[in-house]
Amino acid sequence: MKRTAYLGPQGTFSEEAAAIFARFSNAFSLRPYATISCCARAVDKSEAEFAVVPLENSLEGSVAETLDILTGSAELKIQAQLDIPIELCLLSTETEPGEIQEIYSHPHALGQCRNYLQQFFPGIKTVPVLSTAEAAAITAEQGKGTAAIAGRKAAEKYGLTVVAAGIEDNTSVTRFIALGREGSNLPQPEKTSILFSVKNTAGSLYAVLRAFAEHKVNMTRIESRPARSRLGEYIFFVDLDGTPQDAAVKAAIREAAREAVILKLLGFYPVLRYK
Repeated sequence: MKRTAYLGPQGTFSEEAAAIFARFSNAFSLRPYATISCCARAVDKSEAEFAVVPLENSLEGSVAETLDILTGSAELKIQAQLDIPIELCLLSTETEPGEIQEIYSHPHALGQCRNYLQQFFPGIKTVPVLSTAEAAAITAEQGKGTAAIAGRKAAEKYGLTVVAAGIEDNTSVTRFIALGREGSNLPQPEKTSILFSVKNTAGSLYAVLRAFAEHKVNMTRIESRPARSRLGEYIFFVDLDGTPQDAAVKAAIREAAREAVILKLLGFYPVLRYK
């Protein structure tokens, strides 16, 4: 039985995504880790075959730590994508919201509930922690005067009351990815992710992107991140419809690589859908 690391503790949305991934990969041994980087290191050290981690949220954007892992790892590739609808709840041992003095959650979850917090808890201290489940665990331990923003599974896991449900400002989806060295009984790949960098000269970015336009390869996502070398240099992350098994995608990536300073294939993979 293959092992899957996920961002813990138990009760996170990452655990929910890991459980769905397990149904496709036969990786039913799920192990929580404290950080996204620890999840990736677990695979590097062969403590796990896969790591399921968040990549981006439809409201709050990409997770920088995951992008850094994709940039720096020589071996880990994206094996699968999982899109999880996110319902955030206010959890507490209190039944009266007026008693709450501190609210804990992951920074992305706090950001997703910004309007709710400003309307109902103006001036109340918010405390960022490593995960929504950790927020629930802290709230359960500290008790009176504290609350967490997390999911219903965290409420069940840590014995908390759902004070308010669906408190996110807008309906959101978090995109999780499974990282590993090779897939296992997964469906046919349908997407590809790459990263590249270009010279800091006029037209260099256009020259790379033109390759995908000319071969009619659809880019479903593009974003930049500082290359951490010097000011003004960036790494670009791109998702494509199709895989290098498709002639058009293969040709587009080959031409783009000729124009780029570096181009790295991050993986081609299925989008796992579970109902």
